Amino acid sequence: MDYKSIPKIELHAHLNGSLSNKNILELHQLKYQGSDQGINADAYKVQKELPDLTQCFAKFKYAHELTDVPERLGRACENVIRDFQEDNVVYLELRTTPRATEHMSRETYLATVCEAIRKCEKTCPGILVKLIPSIDRSKGVQVAEENVELTRKIREKYPDLIVGIDLSGNPENTDFRDFRKALQAARDCGLKLALHCAETAGSVSENLEMLEFGMDRMGHGTFMDESLETWKMLLEKRIPVECCVRSNLKCGSVSSAENHHIRKLLEAQHPVAICTDDSGVFDTSLSSEIELCAKTFKLSRDAIEEITLSTIDQSFASPSEKSRLKTLVHDFYRK
Repeated sequence: MDYKSIPKIELHAHLNGSLSNKNILELHQLKYQGSDQGINADAYKVQKELPDLTQCFAKFKYAHELTDVPERLGRACENVIRDFQEDNVVYLELRTTPRATEHMSRETYLATVCEAIRKCEKTCPGILVKLIPSIDRSKGVQVAEENVELTRKIREKYPDLIVGIDLSGNPENTDFRDFRKALQAARDCGLKLALHCAETAGSVSENLEMLEFGMDRMGHGTFMDESLETWKMLLEKRIPVECCVRSNLKCGSVSSAENHHIRKLLEAQHPVAICTDDSGVFDTSLSSEIELCAKTFKLSRDAIEEITLSTIDQSFASPSEKSRLKTLVHDFYRK
């Protein structure tokens, strides 16, 4: 099966983690006046399994150095969207944390990304893109609340682009309860919630708190089955899970593709979305992720179609957009 030819839906992709080698080279040359000296791909890509999530998060530092001004940030966003379109992704929900630098405010950051997406509506007409601003847990509660308010403000200008809020970042030494107020404020203004959850072992009590608070989609959910109570609640609530197999493998969260929790979710007929997480950092693509899952779990062509259609239902697209996407997928599989 030609996995690249499949029309695909990507629901979990971080902007600064999705920079291709070509994108990194272009951004580096823009920053350093055409020079390619000092390019450090090893500082960005995960070449082998890392021992913990902290080292995975450290990989973003190089990308942040290259996207510290509006011009390069916008170019990075445009290139990422182009790369997904070239992989025949027809719908993309891109997420990124508004970040202040010496050269731009968080508001400028978010507006720059929105403008880049808007520009791609003409330059990349084969892909529909939405934005999910992120709350980085490691930056603290005040910044989280400010980012939600900033998202609400920018959304007034781009109501069709900004569709949700993500909770991500290194969960170590943070408490989910501290972020409930910010997340509830996002929910109250009509934003969907896509929350990273159960990324690390030993977080059963927090997983339970997050399930009780509720979310529209769950990111990773790697250790949700660590407790029978949280596993049962997840299945009962039917919260879709964004599964990123290579990401979990390279971060050392799972021992093998065969042992990835997506297997149990598929066996339980629970809604899942196959995603990349950080296609640049983990040197993957959505075509590659789908192929890995298809071969590992012996997914038929019909099963892949069913997962794709379910992923459209899980998306934060509008009803009319979902209808158009389903028609596109149906037409492909009926060729």
